[in-house]
Amino acid sequence: MKIIWVLAGFVLMIAYAIIGTSNMVQAEEVLGTGTDSLIGGDLTDPEDDGEPESDDGYDAIFSANDEPGFAGGEFAFNVFDNRLGPSNDKWCCGRGGGIPDEGLHVTAEFEEQYALTHFTVSSANDVPARDPTVWEVQGSNDGEDFETIFAHDGDSFWDQRLQVVLFEAGEDYDVQKTGYSFFRHVTFDTASNPAGAYFQIGEIEFFGDDSYPVDPKTKLTTTWGRIKNAR
Repeated sequence: MKIIWVLAGFVLMIAYAIIGTSNMVQAEEVLGTGTDSLIGGDLTDPEDDGEPESDDGYDAIFSANDEPGFAGGEFAFNVFDNRLGPSNDKWCCGRGGGIPDEGLHVTAEFEEQYALTHFTVSSANDVPARDPTVWEVQGSNDGEDFETIFAHDGDSFWDQRLQVVLFEAGEDYDVQKTGYSFFRHVTFDTASNPAGAYFQIGEIEFFGDDSYPVDPKTKLTTTWGRIKNAR
């Protein structure tokens, strides 16, 4: 009888361990830390030749509901500057009074429609409590009505600063059957919201295919970008 109870207890321990692990944040792939870990060649800047100081050379029009602009400060468009670092290389730090109901969002508008095949979001250089914990990536074709593509509500994905995390269709969200000409990232909460400087993002990269539905294993150079460093 004792053996049976011991075995039953062992099974329960394993079950609790599995349940506990299932609640942990699981990212498809951590690419590394720093600018060299960005994939590069995303839809906003396929040639990686954008000039953030002048907002020139990008293949997208950017907008945001908080601190729109590049350079000169920790403004929203810095998430598309192809650089990871402090100050002008990140978006920080949120509106006074906390995140509004609509969230803090930054949007990239394109001339063509793309099905989102994968994207990266990177942490900034300091203060982990500012990382998004409730956030979405959304798509639209009129810039007004947005559909949720990816949603997260839980702990932060990032365990290091300037860390690049990859999310892929078919792995982390549904393979997309609709193309969109607008993609936006929306943050609804952080661990430190609404106290002080409570929000920041280092970088965002969007990748897509203009023929869909998309096979996420078909990583074409023209739409899946290029790896800046050999891994």
